[in-house]
Amino acid sequence: MGCRDEMMVRLVGGLTLVAVVVLLWVMPIVLFPRPGINEALELSMVGPLLYIVTLGAGVLSLVGVSLLNWKAEGPVGLGVFLLGLVPAFVLAIVAFGNFSDDRFVPLFFTPVLAVPAGAAIVVASLVMRSRRRGRPLIGCVRGAVAAFAVALWLIARGAADWLQAPYGFDVYGLIAAAAATVLYLGVDARSASRAHR
Repeated sequence: MGCRDEMMVRLVGGLTLVAVVVLLWVMPIVLFPRPGINEALELSMVGPLLYIVTLGAGVLSLVGVSLLNWKAEGPVGLGVFLLGLVPAFVLAIVAFGNFSDDRFVPLFFTPVLAVPAGAAIVVASLVMRSRRRGRPLIGCVRGAVAAFAVALWLIARGAADWLQAPYGFDVYGLIAAAAATVLYLGVDARSASRAHR
C-alpha cells in the first residue's frame, strides 16, 4: 500500500471516528428527548455488556502481538487507557454524589474490572517477545488522552445520563470506540502482515 493509500485510510478512519463520537453524543437527545421512567431499560444492561466485550477484545489483542507480530504499542496504549478509566470513573462518582439508585452500579464495577484487565494487558504486552515493539510511550500517551476524553464526556453528561435512557450506553460506546482507536493506531497490522511475507 502506498503512502497516498495509507493517508486515505487514516482520513477515512478519522472521519469515521468523528462521526461515531457525534452520533454517540446526539443519540440520547434524538432518541429520548423526554425520557420517561424506565424507558428503554434494556440499554442499562447493553452498555456494561459492551464494556465486558471491549475488555475481552483488549485481552485478545495480546494474541495479535504474540502471533501476528503486531507492535506492542497498541496493547500498551489500550492497557493504559483502561487504567485511565479508573480515575475518570472515580471522578464521576465523586461529582455525581447521590447513589441511591441501582442504575449507578456500573459506575462502580467499571473501574474494578478496568484495573486487572489494563494492568495485565500492559505487563503482558511489554513482556512478550515481539520483533516489533513500536513506541510504547506513544501508546501510553494515546491511552491517557483517550481516558481523559472519557472523563470529560462523563462529567459533561452528568448523573442524569445514568438515571435516564440511555443509562450510560453512550459512555460505553465511547469507551469501545476509544479502545479500538488506541489499539488500531498502535498495532500497525498492515506492516506486520507485509513483514510476514
